[in-house]
Amino acid sequence: MIRREDYQYLRKLNDFRFFSIEEFDKIVGQMERRKVPKGHILFFEGDKRDKLFLVTSGYFKVEQTDQTGSFIYTDFIRHETIFPYGGMFTDEVYHFSVVAMTDVTYYYLPTDLFEEFSANNPKQMIHLYSKLSRLLELHELRVRNMITSSASERVIQFLAILLIEMGDDNNQLPFQLTALDIASMSGTTRETVSHVLSKLKKEKRVESKNKYLTFIDRDYFLKHT
Repeated sequence: MIRREDYQYLRKLNDFRFFSIEEFDKIVGQMERRKVPKGHILFFEGDKRDKLFLVTSGYFKVEQTDQTGSFIYTDFIRHETIFPYGGMFTDEVYHFSVVAMTDVTYYYLPTDLFEEFSANNPKQMIHLYSKLSRLLELHELRVRNMITSSASERVIQFLAILLIEMGDDNNQLPFQLTALDIASMSGTTRETVSHVLSKLKKEKRVESKNKYLTFIDRDYFLKHT
């Protein structure tokens, strides 16, 4: 059951505010709130795409693999937005896996009901289109950075994107990040990442404590986006 405070919180979110009260009530009537520990698998690549999710605290990591089982794509889920948007109205299965990087609190809701009410609502469709456009813009930026010939520059550019997307008010990433994670997301090796991070620390650009990164020189990274 969704509590009264949950109902009021959800109604104010952009993903729901264009629905009528009747539609919103039907969606909320099938929503559930869950809390899971770090390491929990939300779903696997290839699972039936029958639920959408909304994170309120903690962080999930998106992982997509190739046929060898090596990670070829990694991303992070932001708060207060429904995911996954990719495949909406078309796909029957999830195209990536999602794992909790921290303890996570989230809601889930039925995909079919959300899509049905969205498809008949022009304002909601404009909202969804704008969010997909934003996602496309970010992915285009990541692709552009990935074709940079300098591996060191790719690492710095990726860190800059993370700062913009996930950094808190203190310019710190709110989750632990390993050199292997950064290597996977920047298309380089763990050795290169370690070398770049060491250099950035010596130059007082970043600090790292228990794998939590803090960006000391924010302007330096913004120049690399």
